[in-house]
Amino acid sequence: MPTPKVRLLVLGLLGLLALPLPAEASVKIAGGARNASFRVNANGYATVFWTTASGTRRTAVVTPTKQIRYGRRAPGRDVSHPTDNVDIPMKVALRQTPNGRFWALQSWRRIKGGPVELRFSRWRGAPTKLALWTTCCKWRSEVVHGKATFHGRPIFGYSATSSGVPLDPYGRNVYLDSMRRGRWVRMMGILTHRPTGTFRLWIRKYWRGSSYRGRIIGPNWGSNLLGPDAQGWAPSSM
Repeated sequence: MPTPKVRLLVLGLLGLLALPLPAEASVKIAGGARNASFRVNANGYATVFWTTASGTRRTAVVTPTKQIRYGRRAPGRDVSHPTDNVDIPMKVALRQTPNGRFWALQSWRRIKGGPVELRFSRWRGAPTKLALWTTCCKWRSEVVHGKATFHGRPIFGYSATSSGVPLDPYGRNVYLDSMRRGRWVRMMGILTHRPTGTFRLWIRKYWRGSSYRGRIIGPNWGSNLLGPDAQGWAPSSM
């Protein structure tokens, strides 16, 4: 008969097999891209077109299994069409295919000092949601609260570093900015909490602004979905 240690190991492996499929982020296509567009063929292959900062025209194919093949174009006619059936932030292009799936390009600066990223996503139903609100007053300042969800389910991971860097494919950071002197200024990134998908940040004096904004890479809980990125904002409570 198996020893207790062996039985525990087997049960642990069965538990891992029962977990949902790993969450994948929306796909980063390029940094500093301009004049971006895309098309989708009947087999679900998307071809993305963009211009680099140096003026060179580039292409990439995103396959149904989430692979990116640079310098390629998928054959066949475009079966997608522009749509406004859903609303997404940071939109470059939003299209829909006959099977009801949404496809999008979004563009935003995820890392402070980094390039503006062109990101690709595809999903069904409602897009990712990021709710933000503020409360006053703690230690003579305010607190920004938030919650990230996709299809009504909270977004969170199971493992992260002590500084909040996700160590698994489920974890997500929310990138928080404050409106100061007429422009958005990055404060920091903060990890969403398990199991609620919530977060909160006490606003230091030099972070205070008239409003606050959060952005997050969208999660996925499917075999071939790439959820869209989300944005939320809230006015100051002070």
